[in-house]
Amino acid sequence: MKISEFAKRVNISVETIRYYHREKLLDVPASDVGVRQYTQSHIDQILFIKNAKLAGFSLKEIQRLNMFDAVTDRQSILALSEKKKKRLQLKIKELKGAMVFLDSLVSECKTSKEKPCPILEGLKGNCANN
Repeated sequence: MKISEFAKRVNISVETIRYYHREKLLDVPASDVGVRQYTQSHIDQILFIKNAKLAGFSLKEIQRLNMFDAVTDRQSILALSEKKKKRLQLKIKELKGAMVFLDSLVSECKTSKEKPCPILEGLKGNCANN
């Protein structure tokens, strides 16, 4: 199957597939008369990458996960996953703070129709400590 057909089947771009090949996230398939032969194994690798990204792992972390063995590297996998959970919790906290800040700016803009919208001033830092 051609790379374009494989890309359609796994619902990612051809360039993303090529990138995954370069980054050693996806095995380069054998070639038969100039056409790469993608297999179920390649589909499984793409599914793994997609699910790992969905779980919040970066491509670099996915490379590490790909090197682990599910039986012998259980503790390493668990440690990496626990570390990722902590970083995600921190990111969620940061995003909640951003939402509170932006919510206050939007609310202020909606209620102060007689003067310029305060969002830009707020983003410049004039009210970030309020």
